[in-house]
Amino acid sequence: MKIDYVKLKHYRNFTDAHINLANKSLVIGSNDVGKTNMIHALRLLLDKSMSEADIEPSTRDFHCAQDSTQADYFFIRVAFSEVTQDAVLSQLKGLVSATGHFFLEFRATRADHSYEIAAGHDPDAMEVIPSRFYLKYLHLKYIHSQRDLVRYIRSEKRHLLRLAQAARSQAEADADAQQLQALNVLLESVNDGVKNLHYVAEATKDLNDELRALSHHHAGYNVSLDTGAIGIQQFIEQLELGASTNGSRVMLGGDGRNNQILLALWKAKSVLEHDQSSEVVIYCIEEPEAHLHPHQQRKLASYLISALPGQTIVTSHSPQIAASYRPDSVVRLLRDNGASRAASQGRSDCIESAWTGLGYRISILPAEAFFASAVMLVEGPSEMLFYAALARAHGFDLDHHNISLLSVDGVAFEVYKRVLDALEIPWAMRTDNDISNIQLGPQGSQVVWRQVAGINRALSLAGMPTQPHRRTPYDQRATLADGTWQAVSVAVAPYGIFLSQIDLEHDIATELPMLLNGFKGHALAQAVDYLQGKKAIRMHEFVEHCGDQLSAPAHGHLLKPLLYCINATAQA
Repeated sequence: MKIDYVKLKHYRNFTDAHINLANKSLVIGSNDVGKTNMIHALRLLLDKSMSEADIEPSTRDFHCAQDSTQADYFFIRVAFSEVTQDAVLSQLKGLVSATGHFFLEFRATRADHSYEIAAGHDPDAMEVIPSRFYLKYLHLKYIHSQRDLVRYIRSEKRHLLRLAQAARSQAEADADAQQLQALNVLLESVNDGVKNLHYVAEATKDLNDELRALSHHHAGYNVSLDTGAIGIQQFIEQLELGASTNGSRVMLGGDGRNNQILLALWKAKSVLEHDQSSEVVIYCIEEPEAHLHPHQQRKLASYLISALPGQTIVTSHSPQIAASYRPDSVVRLLRDNGASRAASQGRSDCIESAWTGLGYRISILPAEAFFASAVMLVEGPSEMLFYAALARAHGFDLDHHNISLLSVDGVAFEVYKRVLDALEIPWAMRTDNDISNIQLGPQGSQVVWRQVAGINRALSLAGMPTQPHRRTPYDQRATLADGTWQAVSVAVAPYGIFLSQIDLEHDIATELPMLLNGFKGHALAQAVDYLQGKKAIRMHEFVEHCGDQLSAPAHGHLLKPLLYCINATAQA
C-alpha cells in the first residue's frame, strides 16, 4: 500500500496543488515554498502522535490570496493504491475498491473552524467517518527538521529498550530477572562505596547544617549524594549511549554524528514496532542532512532509500541527498502567482527515459541543478570556465540569482531539456554552429553533403523544422553570409537557445579582439587556434589573463544566455 498523490485545495500556501509521490520520494524547493506544509497536511490524516486537538484547524491553515482574501474552506485528499494487506482491508471494509484504491479527505470550514474526515474508494462518493480509526493499521512516522538531537536520542533510546523488553521470550525474561537481582546487589555495593568518598560527604555537609538550622524537623534528616534513591529499573532507564573506538571509550561526538545515531535509533525502533504483514507505515523525514559532511549525506540518502521498509518521503535542500534519487522520484515545489504547487504535478514519468540517457554521467552537477531557479547549459568545461568568469566580470552573482552553470559534456542537450522542463526549471543553452560531412546516395555513388548540425540542433530543441543538407563546400561562414545563421538565431532565441556564429573561441575573437589579440604572444587567428588546442586548460589561462577586463559588449551575443537566465529568475 502506498500514497499515489496528495491534493491540497486552499490549504496554507497551496491554492490547488496535485502532488504525485513515488515509493521513495524526495521533496525539494526553496525556503518557505511549502515542503513542511505538505508534510503537515499528510500528518493531519496519518500521524497518530497528533491528538484530536492537534489536528483542529486554525485561521492560518486557510489559504490567503495575494489580494488578502482568505479561503472559506480547505481540503486535503490523500489517494492510496495497492491496498492488499488483510488487516487494513478488514479495518477499511467497504471503503477500498476492487482494484485496491482508497481515498482519505480532511475537510475544514473557516467560519467555525470545524472539520470532518471522509473516506472511500471513489473521490466523488466518500462518506464521513467518525474518527481516525484506520490509524491502527495505517499511519505515518515523522521526524521534524528542527529536532533536539540529545532529547530525541534519549526518547528513542527509551522506546527501543521497551520494545526490546517486550519482544523477549519467557526464557530470556527469566534470565534477565535473575541478572537484575544480581545487579541490584552490585548497585547497593556501589552506593556504599560512594558514601565513603570524603568529598561526596563534605559536599552536602553545609546543606544539612542549614536544614537543621531552619527547622527542628530536620534534626534527624540527612541529604546525601548517593545512588540509593535509584532502583535498578530506573538505573537501566537512565543508561546513556556511549561509543568506543579501537577499544577506548569516547564521547558520542558532534551534532552530525548524533544526527546519524538519532536516525539509526529511530529506524531500529520503527522496524521493531512495525508489523509488515498487517501494518502500513509511511516514513517521513525532514532535512536528514543536518550537520553532516557531504559524503555522509550521500551515504545517509542511500540508507534511507534502502533500509526503511515501505514508502518514504524525505525533504531536503542538499544536492548530495538529491544525487541518490532518480529524478522521477523528485518532487519540486515552486511558487506560481503567489501560491505553491508541484512541477509537473510531482514525480514525473516523463523524465524517466531522459534520466536513463544520462547513464554514467549522473553526478552532483545535475543534482545541484534541481535546486536552481535557472540553468545555463553549455557544451563543455571551457564554456563553464568562460561564463563563470564573464558573470563575475559583469557583476552577475549567479549564486544570488540561484543560477547553475551545467556542462552537458557530450550528452545531447535534449536529455537535459526534458529533465529541466519536467521539473519546470527555466534554462538557456549555448551551442556551437557545427557543420559536418554526411554521405548520401546509393552505395558506390555516394555524394558528400554538408550537415548543418548545430543549426538543426537548435531548431529541434525549439520544436521547429530542421534545415536540409547543403552541397559542398559549405561552412559556418557561409551560414553567416547567406543569412541562415541570423534567421535561425532570431527564431530560437525566445526559447533560450543561443547559437554560436562558429564556436566559443571564434566568438570571443569577434567580440573581444583586444583581449585575445596578443594572448600568449599570438596574433588573433593563432590565439584562436591556441585556445582550441587544450580547451579547458587554455581557457583557464585566458580568463586569468583577462582579469577584470573580461567584459563583453551589451549588444553582443556572448552575454545573451546569461541575461536570459537572470531575466527568467526575476520572473519566477
